[in-house]
Amino acid sequence: MDFLNKIASVLVLLNGLLGSGFNILVIYIYFNGSQDKNSFNFICLTRAINNIIVLAFNFLLLTFPVVLISENFYPAIIETVIITSTINVYLVNQIQTVAIALNRFIALYLPFRYKTLCSNQVTWVIMGVLYAQRGYETFTKLYSFISIDCLIRFDSDTFFTPFVEDKNCSTALPVDSNLIVLMPSIFLSISVILNLLTFAKILIFYFSNNSNSESTSLARKNIRLFFQTVFQDSLFLIDAVFTFKLSKLSDSRLWAFVSTVFVWESIHTLDGLIMLMFSDRISVLRAKFARILDRDNQVSSSSWMGRSRRAVGASSLPGVA
Repeated sequence: MDFLNKIASVLVLLNGLLGSGFNILVIYIYFNGSQDKNSFNFICLTRAINNIIVLAFNFLLLTFPVVLISENFYPAIIETVIITSTINVYLVNQIQTVAIALNRFIALYLPFRYKTLCSNQVTWVIMGVLYAQRGYETFTKLYSFISIDCLIRFDSDTFFTPFVEDKNCSTALPVDSNLIVLMPSIFLSISVILNLLTFAKILIFYFSNNSNSESTSLARKNIRLFFQTVFQDSLFLIDAVFTFKLSKLSDSRLWAFVSTVFVWESIHTLDGLIMLMFSDRISVLRAKFARILDRDNQVSSSSWMGRSRRAVGASSLPGVA
């Protein structure tokens, strides 16, 4: 194993653990927060779960050990299932960027219909249809791979996922990199248009003469959510551009690792971090950590008092100075 693989495996491990931690905290906040669990927060919950699935299976269970030992020890069919499945989970998050932007658009332009159009029940149905469609795509793609014996594996030398034996698999199952970059661009464009319209509405509402403290607070909340959606939307376009365009700028193995592996993994880590930092219920975590610190301080104080009492008792024993 060369030095690059050692460094790469450590980076993949640390990034994966950090990203999983961020997204686990997002899930914790959702289930332990006191505020309403509305459709926007539910979409963020599903994104966090998707991020954990990709980080756990594609990076911590597959990429990390393969890069660490420079050997593919999983059967080829297992790697094919992991890679194909996690890519489709990744695509769910990509499509959800439009759903989040549309959610904010309806909240501002159709506030009295928000609870109807964006109710939890409606959101569950939409998410269910989306997951069903991606699940169907996963099974059909796996069937097309396996039926013609075209399996994929992660290559720790090139950091790409080529076919095990290219029996015209590249032509039988073509991948149009232009289309793959175009799709997130289209999603991003739709999201940007919706977000700009939403932001315009926020500004009008914020600077209106009828604004009061309550409306100003609501406007600030919507501004925060606007920036959250913009930051999250841009992540997937950055990943696609690095993977299918910028990765061709150099034949260096280091650049191949950064542009095709580390950037993709970092997208899911940053997605969790953005949701965590923009969450209006992060006070739940602060309260939890405060209780832990208070409990530790009480334990430390009790231990110190116990030691002091023992010291005093020992000093009063005969023969003890």
